[in-house]
Amino acid sequence: MVKEINFKEKIPVTHHLIELKNRLVQVTLVVAVFFGVCFYFIDFLLLWLQDPLPAKYAELTFITPTEPFFTAMKVSFMGSMFISMPWILYHVWGFIAPGLKVKEKKITASFVAFGTAFFLFGGLFCYFLVVPLGLKFLLNYGTEWWKMQVTIGFYFSFVVKMILAFAFAFQTPLIMVLLTKFGVVNTVKMKLYRKWAFLGTFALAAVLTPPDIITQVLLAFPLYGLYEFGVVVSRFFEDPKNRELAFKQMQAEAAAKKASKEAAQRATMAAKQAKAPKKTRKAS
Repeated sequence: MVKEINFKEKIPVTHHLIELKNRLVQVTLVVAVFFGVCFYFIDFLLLWLQDPLPAKYAELTFITPTEPFFTAMKVSFMGSMFISMPWILYHVWGFIAPGLKVKEKKITASFVAFGTAFFLFGGLFCYFLVVPLGLKFLLNYGTEWWKMQVTIGFYFSFVVKMILAFAFAFQTPLIMVLLTKFGVVNTVKMKLYRKWAFLGTFALAAVLTPPDIITQVLLAFPLYGLYEFGVVVSRFFEDPKNRELAFKQMQAEAAAKKASKEAAQRATMAAKQAKAPKKTRKAS
């Protein structure tokens, strides 16, 4: 059992570390149990993941003795992560909730439910849309020069990484809400940095996906849409005082920049006026 911490009293850091360790142990045990279940039903998972593969590449091969075993391990781990996600999110929220108010603790069920829903939706979005389009582009490119032979290691690693990348990327609104709730960021700055967020989604997509424009765009645009959704949702959990303070700080910074610019312009004009009489005397 995990001993809950009362944040009304001053708690040593070691107590937080103990609680974190206990929660990690519980999460690891659950993931391990479902890993065993997924490994037992590995045939079903492999067939399900192999379904988007075009028919002419359906006969997968392997080139090393350990490839089938480690492929099964990776797929089993992916399945266990998906099944265990509600439990993982529950412990994530359980670790940070004691620092919140009573009213804020009541959103635990919503946190777990929406986190799980976004995780599953991201994985399914990738499986039904991104993977087929990505495979169609990647497997057909270069076939006029070379013969494509798909190995189980390449294929299942590609699919598993893509699905997990999309699933975790779709947690963006949830992360934004948490950061807003704890005052790390605010919606005023989120709106101000929209263009940087747009560029950041493409940079993140380039890292998480294979080097082809189709899969990158299919991740970047939904990710930016989730960013905008996160901005809207974060307003309901943000402290109005923090938003007002951030707005006043932005106004003060804008006023300071304007005053500095005007002062620089006045100094430049004064310097020009000071030089003008000297030129007149030289001319005479």
